[in-house]
Amino acid sequence: MSKRASLKELVHSLEKSEKRYLSLFTNLQSGDKHYLNLFKSIDKGYPQDIEFNDCSDLAVTKNYLGKLILKSLKSFTEGKTKHSELLHLLLEIEILFQKELYDLCRTKIKKGKAIAIKYESFNLLLEFLHWEKRVVNSLPKSSNRQAVGEVVRKEGEVLEMLNNLYQYSTFVEELMTSDLLDLEKMKAYLDHRLIKDASEAKSFAALILFYHLKYILFTVTNNVPEGRKALAELIELMEEQPHRIKENPESYLTTLHNLMGMMLYNKETNEALEALNKIREIPEKYGLKKQSYILRTFVKTYNVELELYRDLKDWERAGELMSEINQLIETHVIPNNYLLSFYYQFGYIHFQLGEYSESLVSINKILNTNFGDERSDLQTYARFLFLMIHFELGNITLLRYAVDNTRRFLKKRRGALFPFEKELLKFFSKLSVSSAYKYQTLFGKLSASLFKHHTEDQRSNILDYLDFESWIKKRLSKRRTTYF
Repeated sequence: MSKRASLKELVHSLEKSEKRYLSLFTNLQSGDKHYLNLFKSIDKGYPQDIEFNDCSDLAVTKNYLGKLILKSLKSFTEGKTKHSELLHLLLEIEILFQKELYDLCRTKIKKGKAIAIKYESFNLLLEFLHWEKRVVNSLPKSSNRQAVGEVVRKEGEVLEMLNNLYQYSTFVEELMTSDLLDLEKMKAYLDHRLIKDASEAKSFAALILFYHLKYILFTVTNNVPEGRKALAELIELMEEQPHRIKENPESYLTTLHNLMGMMLYNKETNEALEALNKIREIPEKYGLKKQSYILRTFVKTYNVELELYRDLKDWERAGELMSEINQLIETHVIPNNYLLSFYYQFGYIHFQLGEYSESLVSINKILNTNFGDERSDLQTYARFLFLMIHFELGNITLLRYAVDNTRRFLKKRRGALFPFEKELLKFFSKLSVSSAYKYQTLFGKLSASLFKHHTEDQRSNILDYLDFESWIKKRLSKRRTTYF
């Protein structure tokens, strides 16, 4: 990655609060602040060298700006997580030790050890123990031998827990690189000593991996009830220590998503919705800001819920959910892959509700935005839905141009068209030049030919995103005189 790309990504990664802090932080800086012009230029998407004639000046300014942003972020995040708090405590201890202020050192060490133990920051706990030994060894010799022995004993306990955690982590890595379809091997793993008894896990972190491993192994060996039980026990275990969820919510979120996925697979709709709501409650319940990774998983729940209503053909509930999602889109920066999915699903839901003008607005957002290679399948379905919408709106004269645009899009993306795509384009092309009384005949021919060259699995996968067959059936059931 180039330095230019790195700086651009760093600037664009800043949240509003971080930009405000950077502005305050730079007020403390003296001298020429030409770097702020560069920051504003990158932030607004302008060329980075817009105000620079000398390339060497630009390089120096870019280097300074990158360092300044990181310095500002370090100050901004100080104490916001327990990990950063521990790191700052260690720096304070080092400063105090150099000044031979040993009593203050011991106070900081005691505080750091307590936090590190509570949150199982084993590597940093070893650092605090290291400084504790240095402080003890700096005191009068008559009082330090027993104290040093106690610190060394504690170091041994921490190293033992680290080794145990390493064993579980290695087990997870081995499992993830194994053939999960090898049932005999997976069943043999269930007899491993690390899996047989929870008491083998010497720390909370190791216990999480213990249940995670059980969930995977029971699931891949088709023992779904035991796999689900392991997930439920893991969630209960995590919820007993809310401070850990607040400090590091990713593992808890992943576990809830796994449980939700299992419920969706088993068609347990109500239970899956309960899991969805539980995920959405996390930021408020645990006092978390919607950082990027939390926002992504938060957004994912809405996407999953829309897909669930789509599968159930519950268009009314899907329509109600759209207004809530629109508020989320208006107030947050949504990742492109989810934004594209939302626009498509909005268009599809409006279409199913007979709200064709609203459907067109959503699909136009996809067609008029450069989503690159994101979800090429949805971008393709959006263009066919676009054709269907215009037919329903009676915009027949537009179909010919829309068909040509769709064909060009598909050929540019992958060169060749799938058989069902060729049939659809041929159908809409004929619609664009036919009289209304011929429509029913054309729909009948499309019904017979659409999936003639596709397997049942291919047909099912296509209809999951855009149910052409239901639309065709609905149109065939209409009298010729009721088209428009």
